[in-house]
Amino acid sequence: MPPEDEALARDCVDLLLHDRFDEIEARLDPRIRNAEIKAKLAEMSSFFPSKPISVKTVEAGVVRRRDSSTTNITLEYQFQRSWLLAHVVIRTEAGVKTIAGFRITPTAESFEMMNEFTFDDKGFSQYAGLLLALSVTALTLYAFVLCVRMKFGKKKWVWLVAILVGVCRVTVNWTTGEWLFTPLALRLPPVTASCSAYGPWMLQIFSPVGAIAFLRLRKGLAPEALPLPTVPEAGPANESSA
Repeated sequence: MPPEDEALARDCVDLLLHDRFDEIEARLDPRIRNAEIKAKLAEMSSFFPSKPISVKTVEAGVVRRRDSSTTNITLEYQFQRSWLLAHVVIRTEAGVKTIAGFRITPTAESFEMMNEFTFDDKGFSQYAGLLLALSVTALTLYAFVLCVRMKFGKKKWVWLVAILVGVCRVTVNWTTGEWLFTPLALRLPPVTASCSAYGPWMLQIFSPVGAIAFLRLRKGLAPEALPLPTVPEAGPANESSA
């Protein structure tokens, strides 16, 4: 994240805290200015109970285009018994930075606590995502172990890698339960879990096409057993007389 964007976001919130609405309005993108903007800024200012104890950036991202960029920043303000999240969107065009979005959200707990991995207050969406992740993991491990135990020459190493390949991604936000589908995606292994410093845990589940293909084709991969040579049965010995 550009440090000047973070400084601009913090400065705008400080102006809001001190009710300097005219200075904030001067920095707003012309596309979001309207006659009600000062009333909205005054309402957001009322959310601040006192001077914050601490301020930190808990989320940030930059989208760059050919002739512009957009920075999304979330600042967390901690007070004695509450927190505030300030969401600021900064648009940069032709070297000029403007505020394209500004929102204040009061919270009862810190951003980190809201996004910790817990089973409390989770619904069908989160549990469905977890069940899907466990199912794909179990299927992949089963196919991988089965492949290790089989004997079919050098092709085994190709299949061991192929089994771990997944395509088409489903991402489950553990905090919100939101599902996001990405059709063009490739990953090894097919199930991952990750989170940013303060952000939500994200389950990423890929279709285990390699494991499924191996399980369907495994019978044709094993070399056919060679038939044992047949030994003619010994008949009764011929008697000879002198």
